[in-house]
Amino acid sequence: MNTTFLFQVEESRVLTGLGVLLLPASMSEILASLALHTSLSVRLIQPGKQEISATASVEEITRVGEPAMRVLLLTQEGATAVPIGTEVWVVPVT
Repeated sequence: MNTTFLFQVEESRVLTGLGVLLLPASMSEILASLALHTSLSVRLIQPGKQEISATASVEEITRVGEPAMRVLLLTQEGATAVPIGTEVWVVPVT
């Protein structure tokens, strides 16, 4: 199973009733190229090397004075905040 690195998490925000928003530490060209609301299977590798499989959707946010940014929203039930530094990898669906 080949996985593709997307980004390292700089910020994680719990959005009650929606999921967990993951903001990248730097722009990800792969993430930027995906259509909004695309559903992805992802693997989260936390700094302590714990791996978690999750489902995420591609979203876009804007901040005052900054360009729009593509982010991921973890959408699976029970999603919790993700530690800063967590790596996000896309897992191909087979």
